Amino acid sequence: MKLQAVSNRKLYIQIADQIRDQILAGAVEPGRQLPSERDLAVSLGVSRPTVREALIALEVAGFVEVRVGVGAFVRDQSKGSAALPDEGHSPIEIIRVRRLLEPEAAALASQNISPEGTARMAEAMRRMQAETAGNRWSSESDRMLHLTIAEGSGNSMLREVLDLLWNSRFEVVDTKFHEHLASMSEVRTHIMDDHARIVAGIVQGNAEAAREAMAAHLDFVSAAMLGAWD
Repeated sequence: MKLQAVSNRKLYIQIADQIRDQILAGAVEPGRQLPSERDLAVSLGVSRPTVREALIALEVAGFVEVRVGVGAFVRDQSKGSAALPDEGHSPIEIIRVRRLLEPEAAALASQNISPEGTARMAEAMRRMQAETAGNRWSSESDRMLHLTIAEGSGNSMLREVLDLLWNSRFEVVDTKFHEHLASMSEVRTHIMDDHARIVAGIVQGNAEAAREAMAAHLDFVSAAMLGAWD
């Protein structure tokens, strides 16, 4: 009986493996731009989001430099590079699960959040406003707001699941993904406005407004992650 080994590696890592091997073989010289996401997706028979995750994994490992709005460029390998980050989760999968859970967490928080939770949301908003005004973005203040809302839902299991998702948000590929998003001022401003609407719905005790605002926010982030960068 002849059997082939089954790979359980994430698809985007398998794609990154192929591109890395081509780089190391000299198929693309240092400083040269890789084919566009669209062309890579067609050649590999995968989706553009999968290609994007692969490129960011390659960027984390030091094989390419991703320039938002331009494309991915091969880096000089003479100083070596790191192993591909094979342990984390797919950023696209993380945001999709958050989209399933966080709108309901916001709706529940509008009915259950404590005065301390409301104060903590206000503090997170103050921090994010200062960061946005200074053309920077902190994942910590973003996490503070979202997990305060999860805590305010009054559902401990929902809070634990969302805490797990946010821990995954700080894995290296996901972190780099969001760094690229945060580099765009229009994205930072839109997210700030989204957060203000979410908090307003919760403070007003309006479950539907809070739910819709959170859903719209996560839809925007998802669309920004999937939008064309090259």
